[in-house]
Amino acid sequence: MDIRIRNALLVGCAALAATAVAHAQTADPIADLLGEPKLPAAPQPYAPARQTVARPLSVNDQALFAQGIAAAKRGDVSGAKSAISGLSDPVARKVVTWAMVDVSSNLLGFYDLDAARRDLDGFPRGLRRQIAAEKVLETAGKTPAQIIEWFAGQEPQSAPGAMALASAYRGLGRQAEASDLIRRWWRDKSFEADVQRTMLTRFADLLTVDDHVRRADVLLYGAQGPAARDVVALLPADKQAAALARISLRGNVETSFYALSPEDQASPGVAFERASFLRRRGQDAAAAAALSAAATDAVTPDAADRVWDERYRMTLASIRSGDWRSAYRAAANTGLNSGADATEAEFYAGWIALKQLNDPVAAGRHFAAIERIGSSPITRARAFYWQGRAAEARGDRTAAENFYSRGAEHGTAFYGQLSAEKLGLRLVLPADPVPTDAERAQFEGRDVVQAMRLLADQNQRDLFRVFALHIDDIVPSRVEAALLIDAIRGYGDQDTSMKAARGAAQRGLILADRAYPYRTPPQVAGAPEPALVLGITRQESGFDPAVRSGADARGMMQLLPSTASGVARRMGVSYSAAMLYEPDYNMRLGSSFLGSLVNQFSGSYIMAAAGYNAGPGRPPQWTAMCGDPRAGGQDPLDFIECIPFSETRNYVMRVMENMQVYRAKANGGSAPITLSSDLRRGGYNYAPAASSVASNP
Repeated sequence: MDIRIRNALLVGCAALAATAVAHAQTADPIADLLGEPKLPAAPQPYAPARQTVARPLSVNDQALFAQGIAAAKRGDVSGAKSAISGLSDPVARKVVTWAMVDVSSNLLGFYDLDAARRDLDGFPRGLRRQIAAEKVLETAGKTPAQIIEWFAGQEPQSAPGAMALASAYRGLGRQAEASDLIRRWWRDKSFEADVQRTMLTRFADLLTVDDHVRRADVLLYGAQGPAARDVVALLPADKQAAALARISLRGNVETSFYALSPEDQASPGVAFERASFLRRRGQDAAAAAALSAAATDAVTPDAADRVWDERYRMTLASIRSGDWRSAYRAAANTGLNSGADATEAEFYAGWIALKQLNDPVAAGRHFAAIERIGSSPITRARAFYWQGRAAEARGDRTAAENFYSRGAEHGTAFYGQLSAEKLGLRLVLPADPVPTDAERAQFEGRDVVQAMRLLADQNQRDLFRVFALHIDDIVPSRVEAALLIDAIRGYGDQDTSMKAARGAAQRGLILADRAYPYRTPPQVAGAPEPALVLGITRQESGFDPAVRSGADARGMMQLLPSTASGVARRMGVSYSAAMLYEPDYNMRLGSSFLGSLVNQFSGSYIMAAAGYNAGPGRPPQWTAMCGDPRAGGQDPLDFIECIPFSETRNYVMRVMENMQVYRAKANGGSAPITLSSDLRRGGYNYAPAASSVASNP
């Protein structure tokens, strides 16, 4: 291996390997990563470490805590306050206060809400408490100076808060600051029509016609409800006509569009609604042409999201018709700068530029934008891998290896695994941390953790989950993430523990043991390899046997009763709907069903996974648009990334990355990465491959 790559990996592996070295005996993690032999050990199911219980409440406090939570939940402020006054445990008092404010903020005065805002700092839903206090701030009898001091230089989080602060500025003669604040909120924020009317009544003298034009533009990208219509009435005649045409087009009436001047017809907001109207009528080519005139620098993030929704539909329509240049134009220059929509837009633009337009330079720019936007390991690995592919297409192997080495830092992510495979690396799972007594005491000493435990002990499962997932958002380290997952599992909540594990992973806190539960699948004739079964199970249920979906899918592998009964009949076993919640029974049927899908798709794991998620009839439909991943010369990544359902696209990648992890777990924590060959499994091509650049993943 090139010494530059090895040196890069020494840096790249630090985030994962350092903690493993600190908590587990590992002679040379880099040697492991580079493929030194390692004796496999039989995988063991993960078991939580010793459970720490919440400090016990007195008998009196237990009764008052239960009474207080019950009162808070039913909106009984008086009953909740009575319980709070009698509680001696400070954390119990905080929890009941939190529940009361969370449900009944509209029944509380400013000083109660302000005290909760300060005293419950670090508890869930802090923004909700801030907004509740802002809404009644002007009823508190505070002077203008006191109101300004209360905000402490922070931006208001609500329109009532903005009005309170602006009024305080005016009260002290700070007219410019009042004007700047009100105009900023009027131009860029959405809020209820009655609040909008109040702001207009109180601060009309600070607003200009241009401010009204801007606000109308913002609101007309949204729901076009009463607030939007009220502002349209404030516009000059020519602007009002364009605004009303946008409303009419949304209602599938185009008459008023033709009454506009050519300049107004081509204005971004009108062009956007016209494109959407044409697309709904099936006129995709005309819609794409109209969309090219729509704003690429939409006025607000919300408007940009709305524009992307339409551009995304146009992108898919153009892909289906094979019009790749139109697809690229729809995906590029969306005006999005952050969030999942921005990464999807940049990816589609980059993928089309690289694979269909033979423009690796433009592709590299789009993939680099994903790197700037994204923070999660999954997103960053995707950005680095595809930057590597673009560099390869430019003939810059050195740059490609650098991108792949950076992608390989994220070894549990799909594209991180493909990056590592490009460099000939093995997957080596970092050991989970073993918390010290001091680390455990620090975690347990947090009020929010004690609150979570009190709620669990009182069987307040809904509130327990709110606190658990809030803690997951704020834990600062792998050690505390591990302790949180142990605590949640100690209360028997597998579903929430897996949500916490996934949330931690999204922040780069990888816990390969806790986040990938292991259960040996039952042996079933025709079942695929255990790693695929486990990969599917992790995505379907997170190994919670009691899960039941809204669609009535049940148990470990989320089987519909109709599907399960058919599988049981074919297997020659008795069927019981109640038994679908029994792990082994469910996994027997699920493994058999999954095996039948693998067989149906001629051995293709990715088509079987897509069929398991979206239904077996979908993958054959997608091959016409996306190419057949089993075809010689076809890049299977094109099929995956072309799947029009984002849920299924994500599902397939997560299943395939899970499979690599489970192979490593079954082999003592390390295994060769064979993801690219796994993507190519299957050999029967029953549909013509869509045009695409042939390249190895």
